[in-house]
Amino acid sequence: MSRPRRHGPPAGQRRPRARGGRGHRALTALLATGCLGVAGWLHPHWAPALGLGGDDLPAARVLPAQAPVPDGAVPPDPDAPVPGAGEVAAAVDPALAGAPAGRRSVLVADALTGAALLEREPDVPLVPASNQKLVTALSLFTHADPRQRLRTAVVQGQEPGTVVLVAGGDTLLSPGRSDPDAVLGRAGVRTLAEATARALAGRGSAGPTTVRWDTSLFTGPAVNETWAAGDVAAGQIGPVSPMAFWSHRVPAGEGPSAERPEDAARDVAEVFATELAARLAAHGVPGPVPEVAPGRAPQGAAELAAVESATLAEQAELMLEDSDNHLAEVLSRLAARAADRPASIAGGRAAAAEALEAQDVGAAGVELADASGMSLANRLPARALEGVVRAMVTDPTGALTPGARALPVAGGSGTLACRFDDDAERPGRGLARAKTGTLNSVVSLSGHVTTGGGRLLTFSVVLNEVTDPAAARDAVDRAVAALARL
Repeated sequence: MSRPRRHGPPAGQRRPRARGGRGHRALTALLATGCLGVAGWLHPHWAPALGLGGDDLPAARVLPAQAPVPDGAVPPDPDAPVPGAGEVAAAVDPALAGAPAGRRSVLVADALTGAALLEREPDVPLVPASNQKLVTALSLFTHADPRQRLRTAVVQGQEPGTVVLVAGGDTLLSPGRSDPDAVLGRAGVRTLAEATARALAGRGSAGPTTVRWDTSLFTGPAVNETWAAGDVAAGQIGPVSPMAFWSHRVPAGEGPSAERPEDAARDVAEVFATELAARLAAHGVPGPVPEVAPGRAPQGAAELAAVESATLAEQAELMLEDSDNHLAEVLSRLAARAADRPASIAGGRAAAAEALEAQDVGAAGVELADASGMSLANRLPARALEGVVRAMVTDPTGALTPGARALPVAGGSGTLACRFDDDAERPGRGLARAKTGTLNSVVSLSGHVTTGGGRLLTFSVVLNEVTDPAAARDAVDRAVAALARL
């Protein structure tokens, strides 16, 4: 079996993503208009055409468009006709016929009713690759408040001359100042050091001689036993910490490098210690850079300063758009903690299974090995993945809506920005949102698409034993584009 390898932009090309940029706008408010408004809040540029603008959608809840409406496109309409099974088969089967894959699991359904329109081995559990992240998002939004922000705090240590840097689960820290308009880099260590220096100087305290770091938020192994050693060595995935720069990347100037840290929490602590010494000197408290060492924060310790992350909803959007493996593993542990389980690999698996059951996403043969999809031990059939997407699309409470909204737009954002680019695929541009997945022998795509007649469909295509991933991706994109033409 070939070693899994995530396909996509070289890691070194990844840069901080502003919340105001494409696909990373605020998702803190939840729209709960029920199924009638489903198309409007999944495709916000169509909301006025559905009569969901103005007072129906408070300004704070409206997301700007992420992709233009293609010329002649029909806005989604809950009263639009549902394509017949024969029409769907005639559209999808020819497109997938040429996919170079030995095994496949495919399901297309009407989003509002759940009625299956096409089934091709939909219950065969296959390796889902990064479509596993859909389950992680479902778990997060089932158990945690999407508006929650994660605090990285500094508290007074028990020993004299000691402060403790307490990890709160934010692995999108920057070494510089906090950027309130960012997701990656929303909280900055320099800002935290400045606030800590002010607090210490205000108390008349001398500078600390030791900075300890506390990563007790996460428990259990930092590396999943089912990951391929070669993928860990290559930096596709690796040890997971509750505190890190740039989603487990080593800083390089104002952004992340292509390198993975050997000890992400220690790196943060070392930068904090250096910044703290400099900020204290500016306050007239000179001294050497404190030593750093691991250690637990005393119970009930006084907080000196803290910085806060982007919301969990925004972090989940970044995870889904960029298919960020480390962030998926972090969010899985946070979902487990919100579900009153250990924030560990095992806790994440249990929380995800509980979320599938809670959202009535049942399918035989489901095996959850990790949260990112890097493990070849994961097994998900198309029925489960389509069910996850449909749960997000139709949730009447709106709690799961950020997951559906966060999916990359075909030809417009994230891992789909450069896809749907040839003549047979272009009809899907701007009309489909989906999560991609690619390993050496796996191609998957699960999401939702609006037909030319205005009906919203949910779909999942999982291909295994793939011999040509690029050709397989093109075949899947053509199939989804064919749905958009119906």
